[in-house]
Amino acid sequence: IKKMWPSLWLLSCFLVALAWKLSSLTQKEVPLVNFDESVYFSHEHLQSPSTKEEILDLVKSAARNNQKIKVIGRGHSRSAIAQSDGVLMSLHNFTGLVGVDLQKKCVTVRTGTTLRALNGYLDEFGLALGNLPAVADQTIGGAISIGTHGTGLSHGNLASMITSLELISGNGEVLNPS
Repeated sequence: IKKMWPSLWLLSCFLVALAWKLSSLTQKEVPLVNFDESVYFSHEHLQSPSTKEEILDLVKSAARNNQKIKVIGRGHSRSAIAQSDGVLMSLHNFTGLVGVDLQKKCVTVRTGTTLRALNGYLDEFGLALGNLPAVADQTIGGAISIGTHGTGLSHGNLASMITSLELISGNGEVLNPS
């Protein structure tokens, strides 16, 4: 099967480059550690929404209560920049394939989907990304927000493959800037 390059349409919110591996979601204080275990911290207000509606509710609640909200991802930062006195939101439950348009060679995925999972979805439909980074465990949202790229002068970064996306503002407004 000839592999084709799809474009990405992402359901996305707060595209943040940080990424953190979650150790536990059941304790009052949630210990967080990055991928190489060089940064540790605990947080009491970690939220892990799994639907767009839950994300909107969380963002609107934080806005109403004058709380800061910070999105964290898969743990590829070597600093404690994800540490916050506000609400931390992990999108590791907001994942998956939403739709496929084989005619346009486009897929719709949620922002917490990892590149590894995306590649699996694409393969099921005879599609593939034209260029990949070395780390496949980063989320789509994180990868596009930091300019993740593969190699080659003729290839753009992953964000250059996006045809449209949806953002959620800090007050819970849904934006379609594409």
